[in-house]
Amino acid sequence: MPPPAARPSLARLATRGALWTGFGHYVTFALGLAKAIILARLIGREYFGLLAGAAVWASYLSFARLDLRLAVLKSREEPETLNTQFLLENASASAGLMVAALLALVWPHLASPTVWWLIFVLLAAAQLEALTSTSVYLTERRLRQDVLGRFTALAAVIGSVVPVLVALGGAALPALLVDAVLPVLIPRLGSLLFTRWRPAFVWDPRQLREQLRLAWTLWSTGLLGKITYQFDDWLVFNLNRPRPVIWLGSGVEPEALYDRAYSLGKLPMDLVAGMIGGNALSLYVESAARGREVLVAVYRQVTWILAWMIFASGTYAFVAADDLVHILGEQWVPMVPLLRLMILFVVGRPLFQNHAQLLLAMRRERDVRAAMAVQAVFILLACPPAVYWFGAAGASVVVSVMSLIGLVIAERRVTRSLGSPTWPLYVVPGSAAIAVLALVAVLGPTLPASIWLSATVKGIVSALGFGTALWLFDRAAALEAWRIVRRGVRRE
Repeated sequence: MPPPAARPSLARLATRGALWTGFGHYVTFALGLAKAIILARLIGREYFGLLAGAAVWASYLSFARLDLRLAVLKSREEPETLNTQFLLENASASAGLMVAALLALVWPHLASPTVWWLIFVLLAAAQLEALTSTSVYLTERRLRQDVLGRFTALAAVIGSVVPVLVALGGAALPALLVDAVLPVLIPRLGSLLFTRWRPAFVWDPRQLREQLRLAWTLWSTGLLGKITYQFDDWLVFNLNRPRPVIWLGSGVEPEALYDRAYSLGKLPMDLVAGMIGGNALSLYVESAARGREVLVAVYRQVTWILAWMIFASGTYAFVAADDLVHILGEQWVPMVPLLRLMILFVVGRPLFQNHAQLLLAMRRERDVRAAMAVQAVFILLACPPAVYWFGAAGASVVVSVMSLIGLVIAERRVTRSLGSPTWPLYVVPGSAAIAVLALVAVLGPTLPASIWLSATVKGIVSALGFGTALWLFDRAAALEAWRIVRRGVRRE
């Protein structure tokens, strides 16, 4: 009888997943940048605001949605586990559609017909996501993010053409809907083709009890997430100082600016750190299965790489914000200060998410929930008066402070779990960020007037500053990361 095949090395699994995830993200960014510029010039701000506000309401209406990714990641792919997860997640997703339908019947004037239409389309898309959830989780469990990366690149190609064609045809909102839905659904359908998993529509009572216990922890954490990462949007969209009445759609223009600034603020996490963050949870779960020492080593290496990527990209986003926004068109210029006021969110959220994924892998869900509860309390207390008196700018400041609070709490929980702090990993890249900010401020009067040249010069200064700091003060760690990548891409 032949011996069982050895499991692939973590270096190979992690590197392959990270490289393909990064490929998908960068293709999406390259094509999406051109698409974003075109759509921003073809479509008025009010349409962006309507979709952003409807998305927040759709998220709140689907409050019952359960996310049972962790149940699949920690399983051995037993049919009882997978089928129970599929039934629970789809049943909970359908509750959002039913709640929205009931609300539309008993209180139709809560929103305009356009906003209701957008809400129902977004909820239907969420139901389609639930139908493919098991296949996506299985793909992630097998550390085959390379599959998702390939389909993400395909979605970028399709999603960069279709919305523009729809917008050129004069259909503004359908164009934005297609732009929002296609990039999400195509990779999920791709995972369905990859795993070829089909539900059997059977469930196990024991699994049902176990997953409901897990679901309660994750659902309560997710509910806190809706507050920490969406309550600000909801306020900007609905709370208008001249007429402070909570209503659907009173702040369409401010919400358009705030939502675009928020999206740009997430670029370092989604684009630069996405190739790591998209693999971290499944990587930490697999590392934990191979021993605590392996988990600690992997976590510290991932955190070091993430810190450098986040500080470098976040610094560039801050110094080049005015150039980047001008590329979108003059109507978006007022969002520049909003983006800069979110700088702590830009840097803090990816690092907080990394801590949270480690704690989840170590079955410390309560620690994640505790950190998010503090964030939720802070934003509930601070954001309403900030938005009422200072509008979207107030929301930007509150989100920044909230991100810092969450990061500090999560850092303390991780230190307690691992026995050693990880914040020293941030010292060198953080110092490099301060040096680059000071250098760009000094060079400000000499920078070229052209937004393209100015953005390029700032990019060169940022790259030289972080590259010099890395070589002088963190060379050994950089060489070790390079050796891991080389081992990962080498054939076994």
